[in-house]
Amino acid sequence: MALTRFIVFEPPEGQRTKDAVFVRDAFSFWALLFTFLWLFRHGLWIAGLAALGLSVAITLLGEQGFELTAAVLQALLGILIALEGPSLRAARYRRRGWREVAAFQAGDLAEAELRYYGGRPGSGGPATPPALAAAPWTTERHKPAPARTGGFFDATGAR
Repeated sequence: MALTRFIVFEPPEGQRTKDAVFVRDAFSFWALLFTFLWLFRHGLWIAGLAALGLSVAITLLGEQGFELTAAVLQALLGILIALEGPSLRAARYRRRGWREVAAFQAGDLAEAELRYYGGRPGSGGPATPPALAAAPWTTERHKPAPARTGGFFDATGAR
């Protein structure tokens, strides 16, 4: 299962964590297929109107005899919105004063919610992550002596 980056935004008041919004920061297949409708659905009205205007202009270009160019431009517009749409959503929340409180990798929205709400005080989950044992590579251990010759040249300095 591929992991996806999620960005968590909380409202400006900050008291209600159940109103947090999870933005999936990845390629959006639905934004590729339904460019301006996807933007309208997420409340990005100005970007949606701009995409609709570009889509109409590209269609008119196709009617003038540039069908291949219009098809390529329409596909490129869909790819652009599919790649940058989640960033536009995140920028919208930042403009409205929402606080970006977390960003992490998760498999899907349900896992992202578990990771986020599981470590919150009062949620029943652990308030702080448990302490990890010392990693084996951080403990001091005996290091082997360097080899008499290492690599291309002799270790004693003679060339």
